[in-house]
Amino acid sequence: MNTLKNKLSISVIIATFNRAKMLEEVLLSLTQQTRPPEEVIIVDNNSSDNTKEIVANFIDKLNIKYVLEKRRGIPVARNTGVKNSSGDIIVFTDDDCIAEKEWLHYLELPFLRDPSIGMVGGEILPQRTKGTLVEEYCIADAVMRVGQVPKEENLP
Repeated sequence: MNTLKNKLSISVIIATFNRAKMLEEVLLSLTQQTRPPEEVIIVDNNSSDNTKEIVANFIDKLNIKYVLEKRRGIPVARNTGVKNSSGDIIVFTDDDCIAEKEWLHYLELPFLRDPSIGMVGGEILPQRTKGTLVEEYCIADAVMRVGQVPKEENLP
């Protein structure tokens, strides 16, 4: 008899290096999830800013594990995060991302529907911030895909 689970535990891993303000924004977005994570592992890649203090501000809002990884690099930091996680599902996000409110809900669904699923992914959309490199990239990307500069109201 094949019995499907109705909930799996989720570990969110965030590797960070000297991006305390951005980290604060992604952590805030994780507090607003419709399906909250069971744990959030912050792997500090030996930051010299106030990363540790930002993480401390979220201890009462998220089940956070803070891990200092002095060896630099995203692969090392992510592997350290995996070693320190306990979730059925391991999710990675970056310190400069903001998670949509239903992000974890929709990531969990395929695993609940089919126990043979091993990995899922999704679309990552840039945030529009006027006058920044992100905006310039979005415009350049749209020009390359469509061949014309998009109207302002059609930009992400």
